[in-house]
Amino acid sequence: MVAVHSDMARAAIEASYLLRHRSVAGTAAFRRNLDHSRRVIEASRELLKRLRQRQRGDTAQAWEDAGTAPAAVSTFDADILRAVFRDLVLEMKVPECQWRDLAKSLVHEFTGCERIEAGLVEWITGN
Repeated sequence: MVAVHSDMARAAIEASYLLRHRSVAGTAAFRRNLDHSRRVIEASRELLKRLRQRQRGDTAQAWEDAGTAPAAVSTFDADILRAVFRDLVLEMKVPECQWRDLAKSLVHEFTGCERIEAGLVEWITGN
């Protein structure tokens, strides 16, 4: 009977140790994931900031060259805008009815142009 009680106590101690270990490991994994998400968000913001600066420089150059369009969006830029759009939709849980407005505002912020190609907005939103 004493052996049964000591076995039960030993099993309870091992179970509590495992639960505590899993809890600590889960908390550490959660913090790592949170830190990773923060780094990715910050990198996205920095990338968007650099793209805006580059676009402003290109726009200034375009205004000097009368023959070129001032608000051209390259394929690379459009792909980045789409990735940023997807991240924003997921992070902010934007309802689908607001996707077009969000995409338009992203393109407007990036290009600084009021006229936005509808096909670009459709492609960014995936409609």
